[in-house]
Amino acid sequence: MRYWKGSIALSSTRDYPLLRHVLQSGFVTHNQLFELLKLDYCVSSRNAFNNRVLRLVKHDLLIRQERLSASRDVVYSLSMSGALALGVNGNHNSSIPNIKDRQLHHSLDLNEIHLALKRSGSLVYWMPETEVRSRSDLTPYGYCKYYDAVVVVRLGGRDCKFALEYERTPKAARHYAAIRDRIEQETAIAHFLYLVPSHDFMWFIAEKLSQCRRAVHIGLFHDFLEQTLALPVRRSGSPAMLTLAFVLSPGKGAQHSGELFSGIAV
Repeated sequence: MRYWKGSIALSSTRDYPLLRHVLQSGFVTHNQLFELLKLDYCVSSRNAFNNRVLRLVKHDLLIRQERLSASRDVVYSLSMSGALALGVNGNHNSSIPNIKDRQLHHSLDLNEIHLALKRSGSLVYWMPETEVRSRSDLTPYGYCKYYDAVVVVRLGGRDCKFALEYERTPKAARHYAAIRDRIEQETAIAHFLYLVPSHDFMWFIAEKLSQCRRAVHIGLFHDFLEQTLALPVRRSGSPAMLTLAFVLSPGKGAQHSGELFSGIAV
């Protein structure tokens, strides 16, 4: 097959998985991207990965930004050309991260949560916010809220699903009444996890959602990165602490039956 001069031939096993991870993350550091692909068995050589990323940047499929992360690692986001290469229709704006509006550090911290679950070996499926929005906006099988992620993990031989929200900073108090209403209306998910950066913030969220008729559990972000499913969590409206694994375990809560996708039963 011949290609126009200056064009790029994309590999279905190397380039497309890389571009999809950037699409789903919104923002991702160089090291995070390598780890995500390595855990998916899409890359093994660091040098080959570096060269592939450089090639995608040179062809304007990735946007490279310097010194935006606390670690001073290079940060990537997807260009419009990159989104089109993935077949994402520009008319479906809900499927394309608006990189001007996305909060950089929020995205990078979510990547760390994703990586922690992947490393734990318990992760079955991670549906990022871009896909949550797309499913909710474009299909009749959506969710009542645009969660940061919908996650399926394997526990005791069973697949367990929960909605993940990561809050770096508190919202205005009035917003939590609307959040509570949306969670109470949710029928596709039984478990809700909030990760926050501090004990004070944990108390704040627990108090704001204390009147919620659904069980919302809150835990510390940095502890989750080390403990994942062994994370101690507090239920809104209760001072008691349980592990996330106990909360999610079949028979421990009102887990709804159904399927996330064919073959992923919850």
